[in-house]
Amino acid sequence: MVKLEKEDIEAALLLSWLKYVPVFPKKEEKSKRKHRRFIKNETPEIQIPKRVKNSPSASGFEVYGAGNPKRVRVSSNFNGGLAASSSRNSNPVPKRGRVSPSNLPGSLPKFPPIENLTTLIGQCSNPFVKQLTNSDVNGHQGRFLLSNEYVRNQLLPLLNEKSEDLTTGISVKTFDPMGKYCNMTFKTWGNHKTYLLLGSWKQFVQEHGLKVSDCVTGWMFRHNRTGELCFALTW
Repeated sequence: MVKLEKEDIEAALLLSWLKYVPVFPKKEEKSKRKHRRFIKNETPEIQIPKRVKNSPSASGFEVYGAGNPKRVRVSSNFNGGLAASSSRNSNPVPKRGRVSPSNLPGSLPKFPPIENLTTLIGQCSNPFVKQLTNSDVNGHQGRFLLSNEYVRNQLLPLLNEKSEDLTTGISVKTFDPMGKYCNMTFKTWGNHKTYLLLGSWKQFVQEHGLKVSDCVTGWMFRHNRTGELCFALTW
């Protein structure tokens, strides 16, 4: 009887001790789980926010998305910011502007490019360019209006003040691009306020089919043999 009571007491003490002893997992099982995870490549996927995938990186580096990488090319703009651009748009082709002979300094020849006049040109003015207006090609008016500033700066210095008077008019020969000429008159009009070519100008326009907005380039020169004043017009 006493023996049974002693065994019961020992069993009760053992149970009470086991109740407070923590149970730890075996190291072998923990290492197996790590090994199994490594084999299956269970690396957690890096989630990149949508705004980061589709916007330039603030650091200026190339940005790749997770899974299917999407490369973003980053370049700095003029203001010091950053702008993403694809490879085909990295070197944009500048738009071509509208160009006319009048806004290309130095592009006009110094002398008329007319073969028949090569040996006949003496003293020569700088060239001018004019876009023909309605009054220039109007058959009822029959005159070619010249720029006052151009005439005063370029043409008047070539005149002989004693024998050539613009008030009464100066007879001139006006050559076309083929070297053919028409006799015209170079004079002032309206109390010396405008300068123009008169005479056969109407015929000149009709024969060459000149029309509004055509650009005409012109020179005035001294004939190398006769000394008379001449105009040369090309277009």
